[in-house]
Amino acid sequence: MTDPAGKLRILLDPGGVSIRSTRPVRAAGLLVGRDIAETSRLLPALFSICAAAQAAAGVAAVEQGLGLRADPRIGDRRRRLVAAETLREHLWRILLDWPGFLGEPADAAAMAQVMAHFGAWRAALSAGGDLFAPGVALPDAAPTDERARLALADLGARRVFGLPPAFWLGQVDTLAALRAWARRTDTVAARLLQRVLSAGQGGLGRAPIGALPRLTAADLDPCLAGGDAAADAFVARPTWAGEPHETSPLTRQLEAPLVLALRERFGNGLLPRLAAALVEVARILSTAATTLTEPQPPPDALPAGLGLAQVPAARGLLVHRVCLDGGRIAGYRILAPTEWNFHPRGVVARGLTGLVQESDPAALGPLARLFIAAVDPCVDFELQLPEPGARARA
Repeated sequence: MTDPAGKLRILLDPGGVSIRSTRPVRAAGLLVGRDIAETSRLLPALFSICAAAQAAAGVAAVEQGLGLRADPRIGDRRRRLVAAETLREHLWRILLDWPGFLGEPADAAAMAQVMAHFGAWRAALSAGGDLFAPGVALPDAAPTDERARLALADLGARRVFGLPPAFWLGQVDTLAALRAWARRTDTVAARLLQRVLSAGQGGLGRAPIGALPRLTAADLDPCLAGGDAAADAFVARPTWAGEPHETSPLTRQLEAPLVLALRERFGNGLLPRLAAALVEVARILSTAATTLTEPQPPPDALPAGLGLAQVPAARGLLVHRVCLDGGRIAGYRILAPTEWNFHPRGVVARGLTGLVQESDPAALGPLARLFIAAVDPCVDFELQLPEPGARARA
């Protein structure tokens, strides 16, 4: 059976890295012809990875196409739920995947607590109605989501940081401070970063790929509005000014003191990526008002009936473009961060190329998987390693 979410196939070879995707770039076409209410219900079910971000991008695009302005309180709740979802996704990696790189079992018990607290957080933010119905009006009372956030902050202190997340943010803001924290803290996150530091792997996967610049709806619309072949090609292998770019937690946290300090030494290599995920977790847990920011298109950027929304999903910038015909969907495009980051010439391909050339062949598989996990695709991937004794092609 074909995986409906698709899969990435990553081939490492001394002569280069090949990334092929079976992700269905036209899946959003399933929404064409449906009415707006049905589309709003279907979106998080069809695109269940980061469902809140998908729903938030969809409703924002539809509201723009209808000429509706969401109540600021509704917009705040949506952004907070997307941030909570991002927290859940990062903790999934940290608690379930990172232990495997140390030869340790996943912390399934802690992740079960995360899921329960996230459910409570989502329920509190959604109290009073469907948060993602276009033009929805919810009660004036502030959502009672603080209890869930505090419970997750306590879990983060015990299982991730070894101290309250806000304290970690304030204290661990240089390479020296990170080294000291990793040496003295007995959590999976600290032990993994300690291993990376001890092995001199902080710059592993460093590549000359820039962050995706801030783009407006007017910038992106022509790329997504062309004929089917042109728009499909852009969604499958997006570039800007002819070049692939990166959109990820690392590019979102470039101005964080710790990430700034690590990038000076390691560029966009492995250690800054792992640290950026921890910074993002700590920031979300540190205050109930925390939301993740990405550029939002101005409400009048497109003609009537067209909407384009940009939402900071867990793995990077998510873009939805909708064309409305009365109350029905006439066209729908989704541009996901995975297509930027796992572009055949993008940051993963370039980073893995350097890794193949510089790494001990015996260690290549685990290191490549760790780097891929640090960039974090939203789908499964297959990794094929070079044949023993393979040489670079002339």
